[in-house]
Amino acid sequence: MDFWERRIYYLQLLAEHLLLSLGSLLAVTFLGISLGIFVFYSSKSRKIILPLINFLYTIPSIAMFGLLIPLVGIGLKNALIVLIIYGLLPIVRSTYSGLKEVPAQLVEAAQGLGSTKFQVFRNIYFPLALPSILSGLRITVVMIVALTGLAALIGAGGLGQAIFRGLNTMNTELIVTGSLGISLFAILGDQWLGQFERDESLLRVISKNGTKRQKNRIIFPTVIVFMFSIAALFYLNPLSSNKSKTIVVASKPTSEQFILGEIISQTIENNTDIKVIRKFGIGGGTTNIHPAMLSKDLDVYVEYTGTAWLNVLKKDLPQKQLINFEELNKTYENQFKLKWLGLLGFNNTYGLAISKSDAEKQNILSYSELAVKSGDFTFGAEFDFFERSDAFPGLKKTYPFQFKNLEEMDINLRYKAFEEGKINAVDVFTTDAQIKNLNLKVLKDDKNYFPNYEAGIVIRQEILEKHPAVEKLLLQLQGNISTEKMQELNYQVEIENKSPAEVAKNFINNLRN
Repeated sequence: MDFWERRIYYLQLLAEHLLLSLGSLLAVTFLGISLGIFVFYSSKSRKIILPLINFLYTIPSIAMFGLLIPLVGIGLKNALIVLIIYGLLPIVRSTYSGLKEVPAQLVEAAQGLGSTKFQVFRNIYFPLALPSILSGLRITVVMIVALTGLAALIGAGGLGQAIFRGLNTMNTELIVTGSLGISLFAILGDQWLGQFERDESLLRVISKNGTKRQKNRIIFPTVIVFMFSIAALFYLNPLSSNKSKTIVVASKPTSEQFILGEIISQTIENNTDIKVIRKFGIGGGTTNIHPAMLSKDLDVYVEYTGTAWLNVLKKDLPQKQLINFEELNKTYENQFKLKWLGLLGFNNTYGLAISKSDAEKQNILSYSELAVKSGDFTFGAEFDFFERSDAFPGLKKTYPFQFKNLEEMDINLRYKAFEEGKINAVDVFTTDAQIKNLNLKVLKDDKNYFPNYEAGIVIRQEILEKHPAVEKLLLQLQGNISTEKMQELNYQVEIENKSPAEVAKNFINNLRN
């Protein structure tokens, strides 16, 4: 799918990125300059505020997004708070430093002429500190535009969504377009504020004596920025939709989840007048999506029985690893007011894989046989595989793996690492398209460690009460996606570079026929 065919999608991401960046910048400018002035005049507060801002700045931004989820949920509110926090340091610092560096003799002369404290600030401190303040703003705008890209991980939209979707679906076009868009935004924002900083006659621009030409140099690009922002606001029109006629569909950050999210969304859109809001590719998966479901930020998504049982309910696996779906669904209904709308028909459980050539050379067909020769292998997996109780920690207790090296990486990069030879053993999901593409041998779990991870649609009961027709629609998907079919759909996205929306549309059309 080329750029032109995705133009509406990119336009929406541009509008979201612009509004989120500009809104954060305006808030940071007001708060940052105000705090900078405050700490300049208050030595006591300076000892608290500046170290506090420094400390917050040392927390990795991606961690800050995650830390705020239990407090404010996912989405716009979370993103704005993080962007404002990270934008404060350079502007507070530059404001304070600019005021501090004003020559004392100028201040004393103004006071000697009878100027009030406010007049001294307005006529001496602020004009002379302005270049430093603007320099801090230029740093801030670039930082905010870049950090807004990460906001896509918590469902806040923006151009970062294209980057993460590209990583998730192995689509270079999406990655390049999202990256170039963010870079362009940062450059234009820097140039816009740089016009203020470069204009040495800025003080005359804001005074009565400024010439028309000088004013136009600054006012014209500013008007353009706000015109585009207003256009973006009208385009997104966030206040127009009736929330009672809206359903928010979420997905985890994998190709499979993008496809399933589209199947759910298009099924609802094609058969009802309900507006569907897509919040796809949410970082952290179940860890962040489940709390957002409980806080009503999200309404429906696809979950897996093994993940729900072990990581949400935190229950021990029953005998023979067989999860009772009826018990699972009943617990979800009673404890969370969430309902499982049956199972889709495929089991996307964990697996371990090596190349078919290595399997043949070393005669490795099972986990136990891999454990014996694990010293010859470098094992790579996503971060949460090494953390989840149902993954590597428990797996190592069952099978005595002693890998030569362990490599932790993003879930969407592990196959790339395998292809490049950086790892030669990898965790897989049984519906992954890359199993076929990389000619991998999925080994036998001979001690039956991994439970089934059967996919099913989880939805808030409140949504079903508001829209009874949705339950009937989504139940039609029950049992209609086999493991082989899901692997085929993933292959179309990851290898053939089709969009999840296109693949979902074709699947729905075929299902009707």
